Amino acid sequence: MKKLLSCLSLSTVIGLGFSQAVTAKETIVIGELNWDGAVAIEHVLKVVMEENFDVDVEFIAADQAAIWSAMDAGKGSVDVFPDIWTTLQDKAWEKFVVKGSKESVRSNRVPYIGTDGFFIPGYIQDEYGVKSVYDLAKPEIAKLFDKDGDGLGEYWPGASGWELVKTNQIKAKSYGFGEFFEPVVVTDAILKAQLKKAYRKKEGILFYYWTPEWIHYAYDLRKLEEPEFTGYSNDRKKDHKDYNPNGCYSYEDTDNWLEDSEITCANPMTPVYIGYSAALEARVPEVAAFLGNVVLDDAFVSEWIFSMSSEGEDPEDMAKAWVSENQDIVQRWMP
Repeated sequence: MKKLLSCLSLSTVIGLGFSQAVTAKETIVIGELNWDGAVAIEHVLKVVMEENFDVDVEFIAADQAAIWSAMDAGKGSVDVFPDIWTTLQDKAWEKFVVKGSKESVRSNRVPYIGTDGFFIPGYIQDEYGVKSVYDLAKPEIAKLFDKDGDGLGEYWPGASGWELVKTNQIKAKSYGFGEFFEPVVVTDAILKAQLKKAYRKKEGILFYYWTPEWIHYAYDLRKLEEPEFTGYSNDRKKDHKDYNPNGCYSYEDTDNWLEDSEITCANPMTPVYIGYSAALEARVPEVAAFLGNVVLDDAFVSEWIFSMSSEGEDPEDMAKAWVSENQDIVQRWMP
């Protein structure tokens, strides 16, 4: 009898092993982005999905255009875009997400709101009275931001691969300070190292940035004044809710984009979404439902970024701790 039970036990184990091999876990692939808010969000999503659904979650670093293309294809090479700033990804949003488009990408229903603009240190503003983007269009002010001694100030328009690198250069031209400054495109990590050095030496630094972000906790940063957004004026925006033929924002995606475009105002406040491939609704419907339910808050995101960047906490450790301590919020995201 013992021998028979042992054989049955072994058969059962073999059968279970075979069943598990056949029904392997689905893998959810998140597009890995290179700014802190996105890094924080993608790790929180990973922890929540792996703890609540029968899936593995992986990251893959890719250009934003490639992430959109992969989500559109729906083959699982990339399933999730964790931090879509819609005003900066408007072309892809209109192509893949909005009703009447390909509708191959979905988004969570409730976004958080982000703001952005040009920032300088508080000590520069206090000493030299630089309060507006128009104040930068003076050679004596530009010299405050000249690190290499060539007579031109430097400014950071964003990192390689970001669409806003172009729009910030258009703004520099349109506001009149482009002739006194040159754009320097480096990674976000290098920019933050430069910011730390600038504060230590009380030097000038001009850069595009956004909220939420931990640097606003660590440094006295001042956002330069820009005229208020009055609408998109270029023809390709005719169907956009913010279209205005006399609006302040005209970005032409042409070979001569800098010469053909004019932007003389701040960006509108931006709804920021999580995007995911519509194919997930058939492949892993409970994960798709969860992603649609997630409601983030800029206070959450700032807290996550601060823990990672200022306190040096590992992103996955931060995510696990936050999820463990905020199960009431996490449960509201469940399908």
